[in-house]
Amino acid sequence: MLDGLESTLLADTSEMVQRGMPTPLSEENPTLFDYKREIEEHGFPLSRADQDLNRSSFVAEAAMVTRTSERSTFNRLATAEGLRYVHEHSLFALYTGSITSRTAAALVKQTRGIPRATAQQIEAGLLPTATTASDASMSLRIKRARERLHPQPAADRRTRAEMGRSLMWWPEDDGMAVLQAYLPAEDVLSIFNTVTTHANLLLSSEQERPLGQLRADVFRDSLLDGWPGQVKRKPSLFVGLTIPALELLTNPERGIANLEGYGPIPLGVALRLAANAPSLKPILTDPWTGSILDLGRKRYKPSKALRDFLRVRDEHCRFPGCRRAPETSEFDHIDDWATGGTTSVQNAQLLCKRHQIYKHVLGWQAVHLGNGSLQWRTPHGVTHLELPDGLLFPRALGPEPPPVQLMLPGTTIDAQSKKLLGWDETEDIPGFPDNSPEP
Repeated sequence: MLDGLESTLLADTSEMVQRGMPTPLSEENPTLFDYKREIEEHGFPLSRADQDLNRSSFVAEAAMVTRTSERSTFNRLATAEGLRYVHEHSLFALYTGSITSRTAAALVKQTRGIPRATAQQIEAGLLPTATTASDASMSLRIKRARERLHPQPAADRRTRAEMGRSLMWWPEDDGMAVLQAYLPAEDVLSIFNTVTTHANLLLSSEQERPLGQLRADVFRDSLLDGWPGQVKRKPSLFVGLTIPALELLTNPERGIANLEGYGPIPLGVALRLAANAPSLKPILTDPWTGSILDLGRKRYKPSKALRDFLRVRDEHCRFPGCRRAPETSEFDHIDDWATGGTTSVQNAQLLCKRHQIYKHVLGWQAVHLGNGSLQWRTPHGVTHLELPDGLLFPRALGPEPPPVQLMLPGTTIDAQSKKLLGWDETEDIPGFPDNSPEP
Protein backbone atom coordinates (compact mmCIF):
# COMPACT_ATOMS: atom_id res chain seq x y z
CA MET A 1 0.00 0.00 0.00
CA LEU A 2 2.87 2.37 0.83
CA ASP A 3 4.53 1.52 -2.48
CA GLY A 4 1.35 2.52 -4.30
CA LEU A 5 1.24 5.87 -2.49
CA GLU A 6 4.93 6.44 -3.17
CA SER A 7 4.41 5.76 -6.89
CA THR A 8 1.66 8.36 -7.06
CA LEU A 9 3.77 10.90 -5.19
CA LEU A 10 6.81 10.34 -7.42
CA ALA A 11 4.88 10.50 -10.69
CA ASP A 12 2.81 13.55 -9.76
CA THR A 13 5.75 15.52 -8.35
CA SER A 14 7.85 14.77 -11.43
CA GLU A 15 5.04 16.05 -13.65
CA MET A 16 4.75 19.23 -11.59
CA VAL A 17 8.48 19.89 -11.87
CA GLN A 18 8.57 19.30 -15.62
CA ARG A 19 5.59 21.59 -16.17
CA GLY A 20 7.18 24.33 -14.11
CA MET A 21 4.41 24.22 -11.54
CA PRO A 22 5.21 25.23 -7.95
CA THR A 23 5.58 22.35 -5.52
CA PRO A 24 4.91 22.64 -1.76
CA LEU A 25 8.65 22.50 -1.09
CA SER A 26 9.49 25.18 -3.66
CA GLU A 27 6.86 27.49 -2.13
CA GLU A 28 8.48 27.14 1.29
CA ASN A 29 12.03 27.60 -0.04
CA PRO A 30 12.90 30.36 -2.52
CA THR A 31 14.16 28.64 -5.63
CA LEU A 32 16.64 29.59 -8.31
CA PHE A 33 14.50 27.72 -10.83
CA ASP A 34 13.33 30.45 -13.26
CA TYR A 35 11.32 28.83 -16.03
CA LYS A 36 10.86 32.12 -17.87
CA ARG A 37 14.57 32.43 -18.65
CA GLU A 38 15.34 29.95 -21.40
CA ILE A 39 18.85 31.12 -22.26
CA GLU A 40 21.52 31.49 -19.61
CA GLU A 41 25.11 32.67 -19.85
CA HIS A 42 26.48 29.38 -18.54
CA GLY A 43 28.41 28.11 -21.56
CA PHE A 44 26.19 25.05 -22.10
CA PRO A 45 23.86 24.81 -25.13
CA LEU A 46 20.95 23.88 -22.86
CA SER A 47 17.83 25.56 -21.55
CA ARG A 48 16.33 25.47 -18.10
CA ALA A 49 13.04 24.55 -19.76
CA ASP A 50 14.49 21.32 -21.23
CA GLN A 51 12.15 18.55 -20.02
CA ASP A 52 14.73 15.75 -20.16
CA LEU A 53 17.17 17.87 -18.15
CA ASN A 54 14.52 18.75 -15.57
CA ARG A 55 13.50 15.11 -15.28
CA SER A 56 17.11 14.08 -14.72
CA SER A 57 17.53 16.80 -12.10
CA PHE A 58 14.34 15.72 -10.32
CA VAL A 59 15.63 12.13 -10.20
CA ALA A 60 18.88 13.36 -8.62
CA GLU A 61 16.95 15.43 -6.08
CA ALA A 62 14.64 12.55 -5.16
CA ALA A 63 17.62 10.20 -4.89
CA MET A 64 19.36 12.60 -2.52
CA VAL A 65 16.29 12.88 -0.28
CA THR A 66 15.65 9.12 -0.18
CA ARG A 67 19.39 8.26 0.24
CA THR A 68 19.35 6.02 -2.81
CA SER A 69 21.26 5.98 -6.10
CA GLU A 70 20.09 7.91 -9.13
CA ARG A 71 19.79 4.67 -11.12
CA SER A 72 17.55 3.13 -8.46
CA THR A 73 15.42 6.27 -8.24
CA PHE A 74 15.14 6.48 -12.03
CA ASN A 75 13.83 2.91 -12.12
CA ARG A 76 11.37 3.67 -9.33
CA LEU A 77 10.15 6.77 -11.18
CA ALA A 78 9.75 4.80 -14.42
CA THR A 79 7.69 2.22 -12.53
CA ALA A 80 5.65 4.95 -10.86
CA GLU A 81 4.85 6.65 -14.17
CA GLY A 82 3.94 3.32 -15.78
CA LEU A 83 1.47 2.61 -12.97
CA ARG A 84 0.13 6.16 -12.84
CA TYR A 85 -0.50 6.64 -16.55
CA VAL A 86 -0.84 3.13 -18.06
CA HIS A 87 -1.60 0.47 -15.45
CA GLU A 88 -4.06 2.28 -13.18
CA HIS A 89 -5.82 -0.96 -12.19
CA SER A 90 -2.53 -2.38 -10.90
CA LEU A 91 -1.90 0.86 -9.00
CA PHE A 92 -5.28 0.53 -7.27
CA ALA A 93 -4.46 -3.12 -6.53
CA LEU A 94 -1.28 -1.88 -4.83
CA TYR A 95 -3.35 0.60 -2.80
CA THR A 96 -5.45 -2.25 -1.44
CA GLY A 97 -2.51 -4.57 -0.91
CA SER A 98 -3.86 -7.13 -3.40
CA ILE A 99 -0.63 -7.46 -5.42
CA THR A 100 3.05 -7.04 -4.59
CA SER A 101 5.24 -4.15 -5.66
CA ARG A 102 7.63 -6.57 -7.42
CA THR A 103 4.85 -7.87 -9.65
CA ALA A 104 3.74 -4.31 -10.41
CA ALA A 105 7.31 -3.32 -11.30
CA ALA A 106 7.72 -6.39 -13.53
CA LEU A 107 4.49 -5.52 -15.36
CA VAL A 108 5.67 -1.97 -16.07
CA LYS A 109 9.14 -3.09 -17.13
CA GLN A 110 7.95 -5.82 -19.49
CA THR A 111 5.27 -3.67 -21.13
CA ARG A 112 7.47 -0.61 -21.64
CA GLY A 113 7.87 0.36 -25.29
CA ILE A 114 4.78 -1.42 -26.59
CA PRO A 115 1.43 0.19 -27.51
CA ARG A 116 -0.67 1.31 -24.56
CA ALA A 117 -3.63 -0.85 -25.61
CA THR A 118 -1.43 -3.96 -25.76
CA ALA A 119 0.09 -3.19 -22.35
CA GLN A 120 -3.36 -2.81 -20.82
CA GLN A 121 -4.50 -6.03 -22.50
CA ILE A 122 -1.64 -7.91 -20.80
CA GLU A 123 -2.58 -6.29 -17.49
CA ALA A 124 -6.26 -7.20 -17.79
CA GLY A 125 -5.44 -10.83 -18.52
CA LEU A 126 -2.95 -11.31 -15.70
CA LEU A 127 -4.16 -9.05 -12.87
CA PRO A 128 -6.65 -11.60 -11.41
CA THR A 129 -3.83 -14.19 -11.22
CA ALA A 130 -1.46 -11.67 -9.62
CA THR A 131 -3.57 -11.50 -6.45
CA THR A 132 -2.49 -15.02 -5.45
CA ALA A 133 0.51 -16.04 -7.62
CA SER A 134 4.13 -15.66 -6.53
CA ASP A 135 6.38 -12.93 -7.92
CA ALA A 136 8.50 -15.46 -9.83
CA SER A 137 5.44 -17.03 -11.44
CA MET A 138 4.03 -13.64 -12.42
CA SER A 139 7.33 -12.51 -13.93
CA LEU A 140 7.34 -15.56 -16.20
CA ARG A 141 3.66 -15.11 -17.16
CA ILE A 142 4.21 -11.44 -18.01
CA LYS A 143 7.22 -12.28 -20.21
CA ARG A 144 5.26 -14.94 -22.10
CA ALA A 145 2.32 -12.61 -22.66
CA ARG A 146 4.68 -9.89 -23.88
CA GLU A 147 6.37 -12.19 -26.38
CA ARG A 148 2.99 -13.41 -27.65
CA LEU A 149 1.45 -9.95 -28.10
CA HIS A 150 4.48 -7.77 -28.88
CA PRO A 151 3.93 -6.06 -32.25
CA GLN A 152 7.63 -5.59 -33.02
CA PRO A 153 9.66 -8.51 -34.48
CA ALA A 154 12.13 -10.17 -32.13
CA ALA A 155 15.07 -9.34 -34.45
CA ASP A 156 14.32 -5.61 -34.26
CA ARG A 157 14.06 -5.77 -30.48
CA ARG A 158 17.39 -7.58 -30.31
CA THR A 159 19.08 -4.87 -32.40
CA ARG A 160 17.72 -2.19 -30.08
CA ALA A 161 18.78 -4.11 -26.98
CA GLU A 162 22.35 -4.42 -28.28
CA MET A 163 22.65 -0.64 -28.09
CA GLY A 164 22.63 -1.00 -24.30
CA ARG A 165 25.85 -3.04 -24.12
CA SER A 166 27.78 -2.07 -21.01
CA LEU A 167 30.43 -3.09 -18.51
CA MET A 168 29.82 -2.20 -14.86
CA TRP A 169 31.24 -2.95 -11.45
CA TRP A 170 30.28 -2.40 -7.84
CA PRO A 171 32.13 -2.89 -4.55
CA GLU A 172 31.55 -5.73 -2.13
CA ASP A 173 32.85 -6.38 1.38
CA ASP A 174 36.38 -7.37 2.45
CA GLY A 175 38.25 -5.79 -0.45
CA MET A 176 36.25 -7.59 -3.17
CA ALA A 177 34.12 -6.32 -6.06
CA VAL A 178 31.80 -7.61 -8.80
CA LEU A 179 32.30 -7.09 -12.55
CA GLN A 180 29.18 -7.28 -14.74
CA ALA A 181 29.07 -7.36 -18.55
CA TYR A 182 25.80 -6.79 -20.42
CA LEU A 183 26.32 -8.44 -23.83
CA PRO A 184 24.42 -10.57 -26.36
CA ALA A 185 23.58 -13.95 -24.85
CA GLU A 186 25.70 -15.92 -27.33
CA ASP A 187 28.77 -13.78 -26.51
CA VAL A 188 28.28 -14.28 -22.78
CA LEU A 189 27.96 -18.03 -23.20
CA SER A 190 31.03 -18.16 -25.46
CA ILE A 191 33.11 -16.26 -22.89
CA PHE A 192 31.86 -18.39 -20.01
CA ASN A 193 32.37 -21.69 -21.87
CA THR A 194 35.87 -20.68 -23.00
CA VAL A 195 36.87 -19.79 -19.45
CA THR A 196 35.30 -23.01 -18.14
CA THR A 197 37.23 -25.11 -20.68
CA HIS A 198 40.56 -23.68 -19.56
CA ALA A 199 39.57 -24.01 -15.91
CA ASN A 200 38.72 -27.69 -16.41
CA LEU A 201 42.18 -28.29 -17.91
CA LEU A 202 43.69 -27.03 -14.64
CA LEU A 203 41.21 -28.79 -12.37
CA SER A 204 42.80 -32.28 -12.61
CA SER A 205 46.13 -31.06 -11.23
CA GLU A 206 44.63 -28.56 -8.77
CA GLN A 207 44.60 -29.43 -5.09
CA GLU A 208 43.17 -26.31 -3.46
CA ARG A 209 41.09 -24.22 -5.85
CA PRO A 210 37.57 -25.42 -6.77
CA LEU A 211 36.13 -24.85 -10.25
CA GLY A 212 34.51 -21.53 -9.33
CA GLN A 213 37.81 -20.03 -8.18
CA LEU A 214 39.59 -21.42 -11.23
CA ARG A 215 37.07 -19.76 -13.55
CA ALA A 216 37.60 -16.42 -11.80
CA ASP A 217 41.41 -16.78 -11.89
CA VAL A 218 41.46 -17.75 -15.59
CA PHE A 219 39.21 -14.80 -16.43
CA ARG A 220 41.37 -12.40 -14.45
CA ASP A 221 44.70 -13.71 -15.79
CA SER A 222 43.53 -13.70 -19.41
CA LEU A 223 42.56 -10.02 -19.23
CA LEU A 224 45.48 -8.72 -17.19
CA ASP A 225 48.33 -11.08 -18.17
CA GLY A 226 47.13 -12.54 -21.49
CA TRP A 227 46.61 -16.17 -22.49
CA PRO A 228 49.59 -18.52 -21.97
CA GLY A 229 52.13 -18.20 -24.76
CA GLN A 230 51.03 -14.72 -25.80
CA VAL A 231 53.21 -11.62 -25.49
CA LYS A 232 52.21 -9.74 -22.36
CA ARG A 233 51.37 -6.15 -23.19
CA LYS A 234 50.00 -4.51 -20.12
CA PRO A 235 48.79 -0.94 -20.56
CA SER A 236 50.17 1.66 -18.19
CA LEU A 237 47.27 2.23 -15.80
CA PHE A 238 46.92 4.66 -12.92
CA VAL A 239 45.68 3.14 -9.66
CA GLY A 240 45.20 5.61 -6.84
CA LEU A 241 46.38 4.17 -3.55
CA THR A 242 46.65 5.89 -0.18
CA ILE A 243 48.78 4.15 2.45
CA PRO A 244 48.72 5.86 5.88
CA ALA A 245 52.28 5.98 7.18
CA LEU A 246 51.15 6.19 10.81
CA GLU A 247 49.25 2.88 10.59
CA LEU A 248 52.10 1.37 8.59
CA LEU A 249 54.47 2.08 11.48
CA THR A 250 52.21 1.32 14.42
CA ASN A 251 49.86 -1.45 13.26
CA PRO A 252 50.94 -2.99 9.93
CA GLU A 253 48.93 -6.19 10.38
CA ARG A 254 45.55 -4.57 10.98
CA GLY A 255 46.13 -1.31 9.11
CA ILE A 256 43.78 -0.13 6.36
CA ALA A 257 44.75 1.61 3.11
CA ASN A 258 42.45 3.28 0.57
CA LEU A 259 42.02 2.17 -3.04
CA GLU A 260 40.74 4.99 -5.26
CA GLY A 261 37.23 4.31 -6.48
CA TYR A 262 36.66 1.43 -4.06
CA GLY A 263 37.53 2.32 -0.48
CA PRO A 264 39.32 0.47 2.35
CA ILE A 265 41.56 -2.52 1.57
CA PRO A 266 44.01 -4.43 3.82
CA LEU A 267 47.37 -2.75 4.24
CA GLY A 268 49.20 -5.89 3.07
CA VAL A 269 47.35 -5.84 -0.27
CA ALA A 270 48.20 -2.16 -0.70
CA LEU A 271 51.88 -2.79 -0.03
CA ARG A 272 51.97 -5.52 -2.71
CA LEU A 273 50.44 -3.08 -5.20
CA ALA A 274 52.86 -0.33 -4.20
CA ALA A 275 55.85 -2.63 -4.67
CA ASN A 276 55.23 -2.60 -8.43
CA ALA A 277 54.25 1.06 -8.68
CA PRO A 278 56.34 3.06 -11.18
CA SER A 279 56.19 6.14 -8.95
CA LEU A 280 54.98 7.23 -5.54
CA LYS A 281 53.59 10.58 -4.44
CA PRO A 282 53.80 11.73 -0.79
CA ILE A 283 50.48 12.83 0.70
CA LEU A 284 50.07 14.54 4.06
CA THR A 285 46.86 13.65 5.92
CA ASP A 286 45.53 14.44 9.37
CA PRO A 287 46.24 11.24 11.37
CA TRP A 288 43.07 11.67 13.45
CA THR A 289 40.43 12.86 10.95
CA GLY A 290 41.86 11.39 7.75
CA SER A 291 41.39 14.67 5.84
CA ILE A 292 43.88 15.58 3.11
CA LEU A 293 46.07 18.43 4.34
CA ASP A 294 48.58 18.86 1.53
CA LEU A 295 49.95 17.15 -1.53
CA GLY A 296 53.70 16.93 -1.93
CA ARG A 297 54.35 18.72 -5.19
CA LYS A 298 57.52 18.58 -7.23
CA ARG A 299 56.00 20.18 -10.29
CA TYR A 300 55.99 23.85 -11.05
CA LYS A 301 52.53 23.96 -12.67
CA PRO A 302 49.96 24.70 -9.94
CA SER A 303 47.05 23.51 -12.09
CA LYS A 304 48.50 19.99 -12.37
CA ALA A 305 49.28 19.88 -8.66
CA LEU A 306 45.76 21.03 -7.83
CA ARG A 307 44.24 18.34 -10.06
CA ASP A 308 46.41 15.74 -8.32
CA PHE A 309 45.20 17.04 -4.97
CA LEU A 310 41.53 16.81 -5.98
CA ARG A 311 42.02 13.32 -7.35
CA VAL A 312 43.27 12.15 -3.96
CA ARG A 313 40.84 14.16 -1.82
CA ASP A 314 37.63 13.78 -3.83
CA GLU A 315 38.27 10.37 -5.49
CA HIS A 316 35.15 10.80 -7.66
CA CYS A 317 32.52 13.33 -8.73
CA ARG A 318 31.42 15.23 -5.60
CA PHE A 319 27.75 15.47 -6.52
CA PRO A 320 25.69 13.69 -3.83
CA GLY A 321 25.57 9.99 -4.61
CA CYS A 322 27.69 10.15 -7.79
CA ARG A 323 30.71 7.83 -7.98
CA ARG A 324 32.06 8.67 -11.44
CA ALA A 325 35.84 8.29 -11.50
CA PRO A 326 38.25 11.26 -11.74
CA GLU A 327 38.97 10.33 -15.37
CA THR A 328 35.34 11.09 -16.25
CA SER A 329 35.10 14.16 -14.00
CA GLU A 330 36.35 17.68 -14.53
CA PHE A 331 37.74 20.52 -12.44
CA ASP A 332 34.96 22.81 -11.26
CA HIS A 333 35.04 26.18 -9.48
CA ILE A 334 32.59 26.00 -6.56
CA ASP A 335 32.14 29.77 -6.82
CA ASP A 336 32.20 30.61 -10.52
CA TRP A 337 35.32 32.21 -11.90
CA ALA A 338 33.14 34.80 -13.64
CA THR A 339 31.78 35.97 -10.29
CA GLY A 340 35.16 36.22 -8.57
CA GLY A 341 35.82 32.63 -7.57
CA THR A 342 39.47 31.67 -7.17
CA THR A 343 41.39 28.66 -8.44
CA SER A 344 42.28 27.15 -5.08
CA VAL A 345 41.79 24.08 -2.91
CA GLN A 346 38.99 25.82 -1.00
CA ASN A 347 37.12 26.63 -4.21
CA ALA A 348 37.64 23.46 -6.24
CA GLN A 349 35.88 20.14 -6.66
CA LEU A 350 35.55 17.31 -9.17
CA LEU A 351 32.27 17.17 -11.07
CA CYS A 352 31.23 14.99 -14.00
CA LYS A 353 29.79 16.74 -17.05
CA ARG A 354 26.16 15.98 -16.21
CA HIS A 355 26.37 17.37 -12.71
CA GLN A 356 28.27 20.44 -13.91
CA ILE A 357 25.20 21.12 -16.04
CA TYR A 358 22.99 20.73 -12.96
CA LYS A 359 25.10 23.30 -11.12
CA HIS A 360 25.54 25.86 -13.87
CA VAL A 361 22.22 25.51 -15.71
CA LEU A 362 19.62 24.34 -13.19
CA GLY A 363 20.76 26.24 -10.12
CA TRP A 364 22.14 23.49 -7.87
CA GLN A 365 24.47 25.19 -5.38
CA ALA A 366 27.55 23.98 -3.49
CA VAL A 367 29.32 25.63 -0.55
CA HIS A 368 32.73 24.49 0.71
CA LEU A 369 32.69 24.05 4.50
CA GLY A 370 36.32 23.03 5.05
CA ASN A 371 38.24 19.74 4.90
CA GLY A 372 36.67 19.09 1.51
CA SER A 373 33.15 18.97 3.01
CA LEU A 374 30.43 20.41 0.77
CA GLN A 375 26.88 21.50 1.44
CA TRP A 376 24.65 21.10 -1.63
CA ARG A 377 21.35 22.88 -2.16
CA THR A 378 18.85 21.65 -4.74
CA PRO A 379 16.77 23.95 -6.99
CA HIS A 380 13.82 23.36 -4.65
CA GLY A 381 15.64 24.16 -1.41
CA VAL A 382 16.70 20.73 -0.07
CA THR A 383 20.16 20.74 1.52
CA HIS A 384 22.59 17.85 1.80
CA LEU A 385 26.03 17.50 3.43
CA GLU A 386 28.57 15.71 1.21
CA LEU A 387 31.73 14.52 3.00
CA PRO A 388 34.97 13.21 1.43
CA ASP A 389 35.23 9.43 1.67
CA GLY A 390 38.58 9.65 3.44
CA LEU A 391 37.31 11.93 6.21
CA LEU A 392 37.13 9.57 9.19
CA PHE A 393 35.94 11.92 11.91
CA PRO A 394 34.31 15.07 10.48
CA ARG A 395 34.64 18.05 12.74
CA ALA A 396 31.54 19.94 13.80
CA LEU A 397 30.56 22.20 10.90
CA GLY A 398 27.99 24.29 12.75
CA PRO A 399 28.68 27.13 15.22
CA GLU A 400 27.02 25.26 18.10
CA PRO A 401 28.19 21.89 19.47
CA PRO A 402 25.73 19.00 19.26
CA PRO A 403 23.56 18.50 22.36
CA VAL A 404 24.82 16.06 24.96
CA GLN A 405 22.81 12.84 24.97
CA LEU A 406 21.68 11.94 28.48
CA MET A 407 22.52 8.54 29.91
CA LEU A 408 18.82 7.82 30.49
CA PRO A 409 16.86 10.53 28.64
CA GLY A 410 13.60 11.42 30.33
CA THR A 411 13.89 8.67 32.96
CA THR A 412 13.09 8.99 36.67
CA ILE A 413 13.72 6.43 39.41
CA ASP A 414 11.44 6.16 42.41
CA ALA A 415 12.66 5.79 45.98
CA GLN A 416 12.03 2.02 46.17
CA SER A 417 14.07 1.37 43.01
CA LYS A 418 16.91 3.56 44.31
CA LYS A 419 16.98 1.55 47.53
CA LEU A 420 17.13 -1.76 45.62
CA LEU A 421 19.97 -0.44 43.47
CA GLY A 422 21.94 0.86 46.43
CA TRP A 423 21.61 4.41 45.19
CA ASP A 424 23.83 6.93 46.96
CA GLU A 425 21.79 10.10 47.30
CA THR A 426 24.90 12.23 47.81
CA GLU A 427 26.71 11.05 44.66
CA ASP A 428 26.46 13.23 41.54
CA ILE A 429 25.96 11.33 38.29
CA PRO A 430 26.94 13.45 35.27
CA GLY A 431 24.30 13.69 32.57
CA PHE A 432 21.42 12.29 34.61
CA PRO A 433 18.37 14.60 34.37
CA ASP A 434 17.32 14.47 38.01
CA ASN A 435 19.79 13.43 40.68
CA SER A 436 18.21 15.10 43.64
CA PRO A 437 16.72 12.83 46.33
CA GLU A 438 12.98 12.53 46.36
CA PRO A 439 11.19 14.18 49.27
